[in-house]
Amino acid sequence: MPIRECTIFDCTEPKNPRPMAAFALDDAGNGHLGYGRHYITTPKAFPIDPLQLPLGPDPHLVTRFSDGSYGALSDAGPNAWGQKLTASLCKSDMKPIPATPVEWFLQSWHFGSGCLGFGLSHQAPPNIGIQASSVSDLSSRILSQIDKVVENGDGDLDLEARQLLAPGSSLGGLRPKTLVMHEGREYIAKFSRPDDFFDVPKAEYATLRMAHLAKIKVPDFELIDVAGKSVLIICRFDRTDDGKRLHYLSAHSVLGINSVTPELYVTKFSYAGFAESLRQRTKFAREDSHELFRRMAFNVLTGNIDDHLRNHALIRDLNGIYRLSPAFDLVPHREASNLHHSIGIGAQGPVASIENVLSQAGRFLLPPQEAKLIVEEVREVVSHWPKMMQEAGLTRSDVLKLKSSFEIVDAYTKPLVSGIAAPESCASIRPK
Repeated sequence: MPIRECTIFDCTEPKNPRPMAAFALDDAGNGHLGYGRHYITTPKAFPIDPLQLPLGPDPHLVTRFSDGSYGALSDAGPNAWGQKLTASLCKSDMKPIPATPVEWFLQSWHFGSGCLGFGLSHQAPPNIGIQASSVSDLSSRILSQIDKVVENGDGDLDLEARQLLAPGSSLGGLRPKTLVMHEGREYIAKFSRPDDFFDVPKAEYATLRMAHLAKIKVPDFELIDVAGKSVLIICRFDRTDDGKRLHYLSAHSVLGINSVTPELYVTKFSYAGFAESLRQRTKFAREDSHELFRRMAFNVLTGNIDDHLRNHALIRDLNGIYRLSPAFDLVPHREASNLHHSIGIGAQGPVASIENVLSQAGRFLLPPQEAKLIVEEVREVVSHWPKMMQEAGLTRSDVLKLKSSFEIVDAYTKPLVSGIAAPESCASIRPK
């Protein structure tokens, strides 16, 4: 019989998960959540979502989004790549594929984003499952197994592949990935796909370098070679140095928009809409809004149009303070010049242009001149994109393929603000 109920655990300390709430699905597919009476009286208790699911004895209705997700709960579970890999692993182990959202939550162990975990009951904590392997265990054979999953969802994975890839089944996004241990911390390893138009790991590495030089907060990252193929590894920012987990809220969950109209791209379903939501959630709203504006300008200038609401998030630190997470999933899109962004940029909705970036600067608590200065700082860094891509090891052919992604920055030869210095070359940068 399909499983429709589970217990949600606070896995801040993964070796000591604490039951925090019960979750169940009704016949209409809506969720019902109730915090445990004991949990809400404990000193370290916190709400899963402080505005939409506040801590207290009253039960909450958790409406299912049109994409099938359940807000902050689904942030901790798999989607896209994670679900595809899970299906492959289930076939390999001769097990049924999860049939309900609750079964997908239970499948995620607690390798998913943030600190939430899921168990069958308060007496059955999350199954830690297979531990993440070392980055040194990546091999040519593992990469070939990943290609099989990408191409046809083949469930015929050998034991070594299941051991190494299984932790990645808790992750979201479209790109193939898994979790590895590196220098004592969890890293996400991101791989190429057989149908990639250019070397995506190298391009993302170069884009992360540009973001760092443009004064955007990014996690630690490294580009490594595995049997002649590039693999990008990125340190998890929802983990502490001593292995604790930090609660994670995507912008998708924060804004809670179930259906989008053209008007919403100008108002709430936008970078500015997310920036305005920060004022209800953090005392650092001004600083984080400025950072978000800088990222918006960067994504427009680098042709990163896959900037949907799941690619922005808040992290709750161990003191209970929410801050904008480091930037992630920064990849130029080869058709950026022909497409709009995934969320609103400004008064012209999702249209990519410098004018649109600057059009609603006040919603980010920025005066016009300061907004122009930020855009110019970002523009100066991104204008050196061919060199950055070449330093990352992309071929001349791949660089040419990416040229249309940078049409906007290449078209702006006259600075918006004078006196901005060019970035220094940094072939081995690893921001700390």
